Amino acid sequence: MTQHSPPPRDRSQARNAAIIQKLAHSMMRLGVAALPRNYELIYEALSGHMPQLSHDLATLGPEPTQEALDYVGIKHKLIGHSALAADRARAEAQAALGELTAMFRDASARKYAFNDQMKRFVSRLASDPVATMSEFADEAALLRDAAGLLMNEESALRKALETHTQRLAELEGDLEESRMGLNRDRLTGLPNQAALSKKLAALFDVPPSGQSAALVLVTVEGLRDLGEQHGSALAQKVLSKLATSFRKTIKKNDFVARVGPQEFAFVCDDVTAEHAETIARRIHQSVTDLAITPPGRAFTSETLSLSAGIALTSAAASAAELLGQAELALAAARTQRGIQVYSADINRTHGKASVADAA
Repeated sequence: MTQHSPPPRDRSQARNAAIIQKLAHSMMRLGVAALPRNYELIYEALSGHMPQLSHDLATLGPEPTQEALDYVGIKHKLIGHSALAADRARAEAQAALGELTAMFRDASARKYAFNDQMKRFVSRLASDPVATMSEFADEAALLRDAAGLLMNEESALRKALETHTQRLAELEGDLEESRMGLNRDRLTGLPNQAALSKKLAALFDVPPSGQSAALVLVTVEGLRDLGEQHGSALAQKVLSKLATSFRKTIKKNDFVARVGPQEFAFVCDDVTAEHAETIARRIHQSVTDLAITPPGRAFTSETLSLSAGIALTSAAASAAELLGQAELALAAARTQRGIQVYSADINRTHGKASVADAA
């Protein structure tokens, strides 16, 4: 009886289920709350991609506080903690502005009081020009002391203003970094799925002009297996090389994002289907040309392959439809490790399969 290996989709689902189960067990053992950002933190610690993060988490011991966990996540700039980091930066900025406002208010009140004191002194001199020298000296001493106090407060306020201005500039940088973190893949520095969604939406925000834009979804076949067989360090090194290669392969104004463990998306402006296929073949060649030498195997190397699905904005009415068409084309391409442009035939075959899977 012939044994059939499970399809890639089933293997991927089984692998994901095993990862989730391992994460849940680790979080339960450590006493960590089942929050989305905690799942990301524990996953990164277990994956070995970030040794320092793993060390920092280990030093917390069992049943760490959520505050301690968040400190580690923010320190290592995890995407799930970007919003939290931004909220804290905004809160600190608001507190700094509130402190400055209070200092200005107090300083202003003291200036008004000093001004009133000066007016009373001048008024008295005008109404009583024969006041004794001792009375005049006492009044002048009070004014001198008040003026000295104002000078000291002005100096303190100026120093506080400089300090808070510098801190506010740092917080502005932290906020910008947090915003970028929400749209960046941490391992490659490429835009992520959220950034791709914004890019695709922008394609349909304005009336079409000129040629179509193309969405090219690709899967780097074998990248996940490479990491499982030879370790995450090698997989991360390969990811960095792929990111660099992909940036060089497309035009400066085109777009590339990492949207999955071994999935990438390219958006190319003003192209025909033929041009998009040419670009996809160029991307494919850059992947197959990448020689990978696993640790301890200096005289042997491994290679990767690529499948690509292409969809054009001229055939789609929305970003969601464009993405769906590209996903169907990619599903068709993966059956033969090739490149496919979305068509009615692909929709009839793989579209029905997709509906059945969803059901």
